[in-house]
Amino acid sequence: MIEIAARGIVIGKASGPALVSAEAVSFLGDVDIRSGRVVGDLPSVRNASLRGTVLIMPYTRGSAGAWRFLYQLFKHDNHPVAIITNAVPDPSVVQGAILAGIPVVCEPASPIEDAAANGQRIEVEVHGTDGRVRIF
Repeated sequence: MIEIAARGIVIGKASGPALVSAEAVSFLGDVDIRSGRVVGDLPSVRNASLRGTVLIMPYTRGSAGAWRFLYQLFKHDNHPVAIITNAVPDPSVVQGAILAGIPVVCEPASPIEDAAANGQRIEVEVHGTDGRVRIF
C-alpha cells in the first residue's frame, strides 16, 4: 500500500477502482448523466463509466452549472465515489461534491496518476483540510 497526503476539500471517506484521466473532465457535457459514461472527446477515458470509481484528473473543467450535473450523476447512482485533482477544483464542482457527499482532494504530495493505474483500488479519506489517498 502507498499512502499520499493531499489537501482535503470535501470531507468524507470512499474507495473504489481508479479511473485515471489525462484530461480534465467536465461534468457538463463530457458525461452522460443517465449512464455515467464519458461521451466527450477525452481519449484517455472515452466510453469509461464514472460509476463507483475514484476519478483522478489533472484539474476540473467547471461552469456555473457543473454542480447540478455532478449532483444528478449522484441521483442516478452514476457518480464517482471520490475525486482527486492535481489543481484546486472549480468551486461549482466542489459544490456538487458537497451536495452528493463525494470526498475531494487536490494538490497531492506526489502525482497520484504516476502511482495508480485504471482499476487499481484507491481509498480517499478527508478530515477537514487533511486528505489521504491510499493506493492498494
